[in-house]
Amino acid sequence: MKNFLESITRRSGKASIENEVDEELHFHIDMQTSDYESRGITTEESRMLAQARLGDVERIKSECIRISTGNIFLTWVLTFVFLMSLIVGLLVRALSTEMNVTRVGTVMMMIGGLGILLVYAKRAGSMVFTTSSSVQLGLNNSPPVSFDEQGRTPFERVKSL
Repeated sequence: MKNFLESITRRSGKASIENEVDEELHFHIDMQTSDYESRGITTEESRMLAQARLGDVERIKSECIRISTGNIFLTWVLTFVFLMSLIVGLLVRALSTEMNVTRVGTVMMMIGGLGILLVYAKRAGSMVFTTSSSVQLGLNNSPPVSFDEQGRTPFERVKSL
């Protein structure tokens, strides 16, 4: 089973996931670096402080990749199940002459179709959209978007719980 999962994640673009995670982590480090630089700290020291604040970047990267590749497999399975529900519903509806059975086919078609739309919407919602306005959010005097009012990263907030 593990080989099957690995083959699916390889085909699903694990390299692109690694690139996305890498870019995201570098973005957060760069934003925190620019925040430290705006406070008068040198560039090299700002970079070191930002990396120290984020924590173990390699561990975070591997965890994000693991979560993303697991989501790909789950998305694939859900899409397959909903597609089968849609097809079976169509067949039941087309081949049945009894009213109660055709209603079951209609319900199965609705579940399949809406499920596929739900998976598609979830996938579209997790895509990264880059605009110039989103980059500018962290360049003013407020902390970057991922940091809270106290300047803590999401990882620091979880650690403090």
